Amino acid sequence: MLRTSFILALIAGCLNTSWAAEPSPVMLGNLKATQHQTCGKGIEIQVADMQGNDSGRTLIALKNNKSGERDLFASSTVNLQNKQYDKYQPVRYDTLSRTFIPDSAGRPDIVWGGALNPLKGMEYSLALGTHVYACGALQPFIEDVANDLYGEEVK
Repeated sequence: MLRTSFILALIAGCLNTSWAAEPSPVMLGNLKATQHQTCGKGIEIQVADMQGNDSGRTLIALKNNKSGERDLFASSTVNLQNKQYDKYQPVRYDTLSRTFIPDSAGRPDIVWGGALNPLKGMEYSLALGTHVYACGALQPFIEDVANDLYGEEVK
């Protein structure tokens, strides 16, 4: 009886354990996300460095809780060092001009970035209106060329 209870408790513990797989990079307009992080308990951010005329600016994607889609935000200024705090404005990718254009459409600006803490390194946070979320480390996506070439397709 004691053994059975122990096994059931062990199984229940395993089922409740969150085995969060690393998110897959998504396309942000014409750019593939190169970094990601989690803010708060579950706000997943995907990040790409903009190119061309927007070189030096940062593009981030946040999942919209209402639509389920990823909303895009572009940094206001050129920010080459460590993704320091900046205001991010809503944008959308225009396929005709192949550029990111402002897209307020009822979405407010947000603030995201980090500051260097001499003891802890870069500490990031995300401000959504009056709410501020601490963020984890900004991590690069793992390149998995072999699996991309030869692995099973994910649908």
